Amino acid sequence: MFFGIESSENWLSAEPIRKGWSKDEKYLVTVMDGRRLLLRLSDIEKFADKKKEFEIIRAYSETGVRMSMPLDFGVCEDGKKVYMLLSWIEGRDLREVLPELSEDWQYRLGREAGKILRRIHSIPLRHEDIPAVTKKEKKLRQLAEYEASGVRTVGDDESVIRFVQNNIDLIWREKPVYQHGDF
Repeated sequence: MFFGIESSENWLSAEPIRKGWSKDEKYLVTVMDGRRLLLRLSDIEKFADKKKEFEIIRAYSETGVRMSMPLDFGVCEDGKKVYMLLSWIEGRDLREVLPELSEDWQYRLGREAGKILRRIHSIPLRHEDIPAVTKKEKKLRQLAEYEASGVRTVGDDESVIRFVQNNIDLIWREKPVYQHGDF
């Protein structure tokens, strides 16, 4: 199905996924034995970054957090692509589900997310993973995407957004840690 991924001979289907912020090509893979997997493809130029990402996902998986587990990593498509194969977790998009939940339930989920982040942040950062420069531009882009999204926090008026923009540099005063979705 995908040239160069050995296990793909056992796949029944690979349906494109067009959600998420990642620029990776993503597919929901169904295997002959009924399992479902997440396949992520990137251009080969991203090999080093994607290998590092896979290693960090492996470290995250050792924290006990319920997440897509790392299964396989390699090169495919005659050396033009790098792939990452992860286990699939069934669920619905949070953008769809969150408005249906009570405020109490949303609060509990937020607390649980904080506990998961605490576990992620507890993973010792390898020296080679400490960023040489800040990712200010990325964080400002993410803030702009948040502003444009349909999912906003009550009370996040323009003064709050401006405060974040004006103080974004302060987040680099703290010791760097691994973060979700930021490798």
